[in-house]
Amino acid sequence: MPIFRLFATLGLVIVLLSDYANAATALKSSAQHIYIAEDQQVLPHRYANIPHWLDSLTEVNRVALTGGSYWLVKQLNIQQADQWLASVDGPNIENIDYYLYSEGNQLRHLSSGYLHPYEYLFSYARHIDTPTLGGYWLIARVSSHYYTEQPQLNFAPKAELGQLYHQRASLITLCLGALLILAIYNGAVSIVQQDKVFALFSAYLLAITISLALVFQVTVHLFNLRALSIQLLPLLTIPVFSVLFYSRFLDLQRYSPRLWLISRYLIALCLLAIPATTIWLNYTVVIIFNLILLWITLTLVSAMVCWRKGSEQARSFILPTLLLIVPALLIVLSVIPKDTTTLLATDILLLLCCTLSGLSMSLALHYKFKRLVLESLKVNQQLNLERDAARLDALTGLQNRYAFNEYVSQQLTFTGEQNCCLALIDIDYLKIVNDQSGHQEGDRLIKLAAEALNMVLTDRVELFRIGGDEFAVFSSQLSASELQEKLSIVDKVIQLNGAAHSGISFGCANTNSCRDAEQLFYRADMTMYQQKAQRKSKAKLVVAPSYP
Repeated sequence: MPIFRLFATLGLVIVLLSDYANAATALKSSAQHIYIAEDQQVLPHRYANIPHWLDSLTEVNRVALTGGSYWLVKQLNIQQADQWLASVDGPNIENIDYYLYSEGNQLRHLSSGYLHPYEYLFSYARHIDTPTLGGYWLIARVSSHYYTEQPQLNFAPKAELGQLYHQRASLITLCLGALLILAIYNGAVSIVQQDKVFALFSAYLLAITISLALVFQVTVHLFNLRALSIQLLPLLTIPVFSVLFYSRFLDLQRYSPRLWLISRYLIALCLLAIPATTIWLNYTVVIIFNLILLWITLTLVSAMVCWRKGSEQARSFILPTLLLIVPALLIVLSVIPKDTTTLLATDILLLLCCTLSGLSMSLALHYKFKRLVLESLKVNQQLNLERDAARLDALTGLQNRYAFNEYVSQQLTFTGEQNCCLALIDIDYLKIVNDQSGHQEGDRLIKLAAEALNMVLTDRVELFRIGGDEFAVFSSQLSASELQEKLSIVDKVIQLNGAAHSGISFGCANTNSCRDAEQLFYRADMTMYQQKAQRKSKAKLVVAPSYP
């Protein structure tokens, strides 16, 4: 299912790009030319004077990332009547002035840019009329403190390009929403699991979401908040949270202490770059791009090194890291003038790669979380088994003295609300059997007593072996007299299957007649030893029992 969604998303991007390419078929336009714009320069008043005016300008093949003012110029030949959109695509351009000259010397002027109202989400496009068919000059003056990529001047039919911008806005919103959901999900997992890895990854995804939301001017659309000086600063938090995350996830300090130290230096550089970019605003993009390239390179190297050294976590970290190579290439290509048909793919592809990287890393962490849960369940099951084993007597399978003490401390009450009867039981002449016939015969007598108690008392009691020849019975369903009758039957069973002088002595006491556990045990114990003394006085010389 995730693979299907991936191909569906990529298919949508291809459709968007093909639609944009088709949008240019309604007109013929020359390639874009870029000229340096100076304050004293004045636009010509007539269509025919534009070529001479252009000859007086200094042409360049790209804008500087450190900002400045430039003229973007295209010559158009409109072949059919339509409504048109003029746009300069490229994020964070402060001011854009569109000038459309017709052969009839009619001039249209519109303003746009980061500091102006928007007609379309995430776009500086403006609707512009063309009164006649024929030749036109489209000139745009762009000025900004910095450029994050090479701006591209476009002119296309409003219906086609407007629909493309709406689809583009939907895709941007979808990806930003997906990143935000992933961040919230991993944050919730970190709270449940108490695992800092998920918390750091959630912070990393949140930094990506906020950074891309600012790049696409979401704060402008939602809150009309414009602050170019801090527009790109959240990008510097992405390497910080990423390094903190992958250092812990990959256990980088153990597998590569040198890379771990370099990663710490990168965090320091990013933190120092935050005030530096506010001071040297024109160099914001240069500083950020270099740090991001360094971060992506270091991330990939760390993943490969940890993978080669046997880190199991690194294997699942490779794919999300490889997806970050595409944004790195886009950053490198940001200084290269773009072709019209690939223009909209740049920022969309950047957003998609970040989304897919976050999704694949979330799946890897989800697998880790699932594995941790399964391991935790296995550990709990093992602990429960060991706990149960620690509460059982190895010889008889009955609950042992530890379980007896636990029952007394947790279940036994003396409030009078519920009466519970305690019976203490002692096997008669066990020591003589051990001395005359060996401990093996003594063990058989103990197991015989346990089997008889289980058989007669069934499941209406809590039965414990609390010593070598001592047993204890708790019952809230049987009274003392009923319990004595059943224990008398057990005594007969043992005598019939053991020896005539073998058997049990027992004594009972009730909680409703005692103030605490000490008094309860004392009364039951005294009753048992009274019965044992009476039996001994009647008994004759004990001979070794013989078992069938």
